[in-house]
Amino acid sequence: MDKSAERKNVYKVYDQIADWYSKNRSHAIGEKNYLDEPMTFLPSEAEVLDLGCGNGKPMMEYLLQSGLKVTGVDASDKMLELARENFPEENFILEDMRKLKLGRKFNAIIAWHSFFHLPTADQPDMFSVFADHLHDRGILLFTSGTENGEAWGFIGGEDLYHASLDTSSYEALLLGNNFKVLKHQINDQSCGGANVWMAQYNS
Repeated sequence: MDKSAERKNVYKVYDQIADWYSKNRSHAIGEKNYLDEPMTFLPSEAEVLDLGCGNGKPMMEYLLQSGLKVTGVDASDKMLELARENFPEENFILEDMRKLKLGRKFNAIIAWHSFFHLPTADQPDMFSVFADHLHDRGILLFTSGTENGEAWGFIGGEDLYHASLDTSSYEALLLGNNFKVLKHQINDQSCGGANVWMAQYNS
C-alpha cells in the first residue's frame, strides 16, 4: 500500500497485522487509571462508545468487567472479526469514525490510540462527531500528539501512520464544541508515554 493510501486508511494496515497484534499486544492495563477516572462522572451501567476498539482486549474487556455497557466501533474488518470472537454477546460496528452517524448518544466516548491515526485535515471535524454522540455532561477520553505534524511507526512488519495537531488547537476545538477540559496529561510513562485528554461535554 502506498503512503498516501495509508494516511487515509490506517485500518487496512490493522487488517494485515490483526493476528500479530492480538498475540503481541500486552494484556496489562497501563491505561487503568484513565479508564477508572471517567467512571466517577458516569451513572451506573453507563453506555460507552469505544472508537477504534480493535479486538476488544484489554481495554473494552476491562470496561465490561467494570459493569459498563460498551459498543465497539472499528474500521478494520479483521480486528472486528477477532473482537466478535472474544466478546460474542457485545455490539460491534464496522465503520470509519469519520463517517459515524449512529443516531444515539453515549455517556462516554473513548478514542484511545485510534483518533491519532487520522490525518490532521480530518481531525477537527471529529469533535462535532464526538459531541453528536454524547449525552450532556458525557465524557470524552482520547490520546493525541503534542505538536502539529505526521509520524510513522513500525508495527507487526508494517508502517503505521500517526498525526497530530498542536496542544492549543485541541484546546480550541474542545472549547468550540462545548467541551471542558478536565485533564491533559503529557507523556505518561505509566501507559507508554501517552498524551491523554479527558473532557466533559456540555450541550
